[in-house]
Amino acid sequence: MNARILNRRFSLGLLIALCVIAAPVSAYVPLTVSFSDGEAVIAHWRDSAFPVTVVASEGLSPDIGGGRDVEALQSALNTWSSVDGSNARLRYGGEGDVQAGIIDGINAIEFTTAPGLDLSGAITVSYLLIDDDGVISEADILVNNRRYTFNTDGGNVGLDLETALLRELGHLLGLDSSPIGEMEFSGGQQATVADDSAVMYPVPRGPTQLARSLTEDDKAAVAAIYSNGSSRGSISGRVTTQSGIPVFGAHVVVFEPVDQVLVGAVTLPDGTYTVGGLPPGRYVMRVEPLESPADASSLGGIYSTLSDLVNSSFRPAFLERYVDVVAGSEAGGVNLEVQ
Repeated sequence: MNARILNRRFSLGLLIALCVIAAPVSAYVPLTVSFSDGEAVIAHWRDSAFPVTVVASEGLSPDIGGGRDVEALQSALNTWSSVDGSNARLRYGGEGDVQAGIIDGINAIEFTTAPGLDLSGAITVSYLLIDDDGVISEADILVNNRRYTFNTDGGNVGLDLETALLRELGHLLGLDSSPIGEMEFSGGQQATVADDSAVMYPVPRGPTQLARSLTEDDKAAVAAIYSNGSSRGSISGRVTTQSGIPVFGAHVVVFEPVDQVLVGAVTLPDGTYTVGGLPPGRYVMRVEPLESPADASSLGGIYSTLSDLVNSSFRPAFLERYVDVVAGSEAGGVNLEVQ
């Protein structure tokens, strides 16, 4: 079985990314490596790999002293490890002489100030070693501590370290960017990410912006990939045009109004979708096109490589009934038609 390194610059520079305003949309996206024989190949760790141990480079961030950088990393690891309904577990393995982006059997988080490193404006870079079945066997994170500075107090000098690490650890677990969120202007200033946007939103937070806890969209993502099969359910079906043509790259958004659970998924090339990791409840549903900055170009896997085939010209549509989600089961055959 062949293995390959997937190198994604998930966190782009703020000056480029914050120039766009988008309407609020929703859907977490797993990192779909390929799609063949009617099945999606989703990047994931085997359950036997948990807890996945990560080792940080010696000294971590030079901007932060007193062990506060280690505390921020451990907090981010614990947040992903504490999602109800998920088997995913991450643990801190201490500091070492590690290097990101090389195959050495170590899941490394390297803070680098190397002057020759070309990150093209990236805050962080993820490297995943994935085989043909989508199994992740190694993952590294490179933190650009040359172009960017970090803090742990939410100040306006630098970026919040825990926020940056929490988002990148989602990629380490196999999550792609999530379109749930929006950009907003305040007092005519540069656009920033709305506070209630998902941690995995494709635009990183700027100075003074904190995102240290997961939204329901983020929780559903990791619970869907690493489900323990007990406390959550799912909705599945197909999106087609009225003439029966499958719609690729459509948002299927579900909302439970009592507990304000907003989660979604993006359809595969055959129009199928599964919105997994859902808390039990009665959901309303809507399907809508992807929109910038959370469009197909911001996603990885098949959504990026087949972006020319993504349908973004249909009209949004609602399902004219509720869908009941029961823990440990799937509400299947929930199909939607669009114009």
